[in-house]
Amino acid sequence: MPCPEKPNRSTVVAGCIVLGVVVAAASILPGCSSRPMVRPEPEPVILPDETPADFTLSVTVLGPATEPAEIAAAPRAQRPGRYIVGADGVLRAAVGPGATPRVFPRQTRQLDDVQRQRLWRVVSNTCLLDGITLTRIDNTETFFPSRNRPTALVFIRQGGESLHFAVRLPVGDAESAEVLQMIDELAELAWIPE
Repeated sequence: MPCPEKPNRSTVVAGCIVLGVVVAAASILPGCSSRPMVRPEPEPVILPDETPADFTLSVTVLGPATEPAEIAAAPRAQRPGRYIVGADGVLRAAVGPGATPRVFPRQTRQLDDVQRQRLWRVVSNTCLLDGITLTRIDNTETFFPSRNRPTALVFIRQGGESLHFAVRLPVGDAESAEVLQMIDELAELAWIPE
């Protein structure tokens, strides 16, 4: 009985390429696979109870109000302003329409450990750090939101990770209410009157 003819090397390579294309197409094109595409659940983010040593927070509130009377009539957390809390606990604040992400205000006060811990708890309750927010952006200094409604540009550094967010105020994003509370806490710490 004669042996079956052995395929030459180029036939094997061509067959493998065709098979690879078919398998890739079946896994990419909808309807070509009998198995539904399952996306893995994001890993739960476990935040430390204690304030991280590198905890830094920057919040810039931008909005349509430019006249002093409009700004004074807006709720404190929705007024244009810039708040920065460094890892050293120094709070810097500036209010008014000129406060942008590129403004670096003068020192307003030095927060003690209790104040930093309380602020960390407020930040960790905003859901911004849970890993599944839709408000994440690439950079707060290069993101320019519409000025039709107030928007908070938030930068958080903790545990060696830097994160940037744009949250529409007072409603619209799931984190909006918590972010308003965080901004109000910063304004209170900066002695800004209601």
